Amino acid sequence: MERKETLKAIKKLITNTPFIDITYRYKNELRHIYAKCEWYSLTGSIKDKVAYQILSDAYKSGRLSAGDKIVEVSSGNMGLSLVAIARLLGNPTTILMPKTMSEERKKLIRLYGATLIETDDFPSAFALCESMVKDGYFCTEQFKNPSNPLAHKTMTAKEILKYKDKISHAKTFVAGIGTSGTLSGVGRELKKHLHINIAGIEPENARIITTTAPYGKHQLQGLSDEILPDLYDQGLCDGVIQITDEDAIAIAQKLARQLSLGVGISSGANIVGCILSNTSAITVLPDDNKKYLSTNLSNPITTHFSDQVEFLNFTVIK
Repeated sequence: MERKETLKAIKKLITNTPFIDITYRYKNELRHIYAKCEWYSLTGSIKDKVAYQILSDAYKSGRLSAGDKIVEVSSGNMGLSLVAIARLLGNPTTILMPKTMSEERKKLIRLYGATLIETDDFPSAFALCESMVKDGYFCTEQFKNPSNPLAHKTMTAKEILKYKDKISHAKTFVAGIGTSGTLSGVGRELKKHLHINIAGIEPENARIITTTAPYGKHQLQGLSDEILPDLYDQGLCDGVIQITDEDAIAIAQKLARQLSLGVGISSGANIVGCILSNTSAITVLPDDNKKYLSTNLSNPITTHFSDQVEFLNFTVIK
């Protein structure tokens, strides 16, 4: 299959993920969360869109050719997306990942035939990445590559805006601050067309935006990767919400128990952010719970916050 046809086939597998309306009660008040279920994608996460856009743009510009070796620093999902899509395009890939990330992610990356190098932390991973680029590797640079937010502008936001009339009363878009691609790419479009507020979320003990290094340890994989991303647009963001590990995990567990939505910890964090925005809100559910079985997501937990939340039902928006 030619590269053009391969990319066309991949795009069909990563777009038009389900969009749902979650009804919940918080402190005796009924509200709605409109969420994109991004685990209905090729490798099971929203990063498929980013990897597709980055690799597609790199080929079109001539910066990447078949056979070129790729390297990227990732907490997991982007690594998986890159190795799967790059494999189809003929590019061997090496992923640099801190050893504290979940075992499922590490095993899946190796299962796709990629090389995984575990490092002590993110700074070590970025330093090694720079060294490998000097040795001829092509780095996809997800933390500063403009193709990252472009993917969310042309795919994620476009898919949400198909339903703008049905979500017109939503007041806030909530997304985590990892690379900031989703926050920036989707946020700009929704602010333009729906005139809503944009709220970023970060771990309470690793405030990449509101404090300075050193940052504390946290369990919200994919958020606050010890680097302030170039893609973060402070002027776009109307506020930053701090999320605790425990609340994110407890809410993710509650979504599974009450609505059979088996989401990951970052999805739980996004939902917490929506609830704390005190509005009907729009968000993404980046991945599912299968990549977190070896983490504390598998250990039952409740918090004072989660005890005040009751998920009632969801409908698929059509």
